[in-house]
Amino acid sequence: MYLLGGPVSQARAVFNPEQLNKKRYINIIFILDCSASMNKIIGPVRKIDIAKKTVESIVKNLAVEAHESGAMKSGLRVFGSKFYKWKQNCDDTSLEVPLDNIETTMDPILVKVLNVTAKGQSSLSLTIDALKGDFPEDDDQSNFIVVVSDGDESCGGSPCGAVKQLAGTSKGISVNTLGVQTDQTGYDNLNCMAEAGNGLYFDSKDVDKFILFLKDCNKKIGENRKQMALQAASDTVVIAKRNVTANMTEYTIPSPSPLYPDRDERFPAIDTLQPTDKLYMISTRGLWVEVFAPEKQLKGWIVAKTGGSQYSVTVTDDKTPLYAEKSPSSNVVAYLDAGAQLTVLKKDGAWYNVFNQKLNVRGWVVAFNVVEN
Repeated sequence: MYLLGGPVSQARAVFNPEQLNKKRYINIIFILDCSASMNKIIGPVRKIDIAKKTVESIVKNLAVEAHESGAMKSGLRVFGSKFYKWKQNCDDTSLEVPLDNIETTMDPILVKVLNVTAKGQSSLSLTIDALKGDFPEDDDQSNFIVVVSDGDESCGGSPCGAVKQLAGTSKGISVNTLGVQTDQTGYDNLNCMAEAGNGLYFDSKDVDKFILFLKDCNKKIGENRKQMALQAASDTVVIAKRNVTANMTEYTIPSPSPLYPDRDERFPAIDTLQPTDKLYMISTRGLWVEVFAPEKQLKGWIVAKTGGSQYSVTVTDDKTPLYAEKSPSSNVVAYLDAGAQLTVLKKDGAWYNVFNQKLNVRGWVVAFNVVEN
């Protein structure tokens, strides 16, 4: 079990990894405290500035993690950002970015976090109550709530009680809290929430430890997904007998493609599909297409685009660094403008090896700085 500490010498919330058993996907909703108490100045910055940096750090790290190890969804809920505290509006909580693939939600979350204003009531318990419709209720989903707050509650509710009720009525919930310059009451609230919600408490200055914790959880879920996918691969004869191809779209591939049991190129390939194989598309997910090969009695995932002169991406942000190596610590070959066209030479995890014809340069870009054409 994980047992990680906070800033006060008291009993800490404990996370039991067994609750990840049989989970295939991880969903994360961030709750950002934008109440007036977050405007308190700590040294040269306000609490809200610390909270924003904390969320930003987690989201960016998890976006890379999702590219490298499989599916992950994220969303953002904020409270205290719309009405000034003197209006005493305790219903000031809203889901600003609904749950979706983190590659899709990363930019909206970062933009919202950057521009949000702290000014309202600390309606922490009511915000927990509002979460009930934010997550799917599927048995194979692990739903993580990440609360970044000073733990203040000004609306008379019980944040810990709200979490107990949520955990008792929702599937796969883990409430994790990151305290931002908490006082004793705030720490007690946040630690109790984590303890009641099958999660952990961290101080915001220990955000790197929390990121490692989430990565460990995602790794475990990825291993679950791999085992389930390999098991499912042996059951494809059932699909053929039901003749589900009648409602599927025929799919063609231009060149031989490895067929994987799930959306991760690190898994052993089930088979190599040929352009002559009859294929039907079941679903799509980002770069991946789920296909069924009835003649081979196989079902699995292939990378939708595997390279070549027609495979290109577009840079989404100005001053995007093009690295010499597949590492942010390597030399920067060039800074690319938004809209720059890049030919993909290779995709490796969260990185693209690309060539820019206009500048006549080659290098590596991080996947979330580009979109596929």
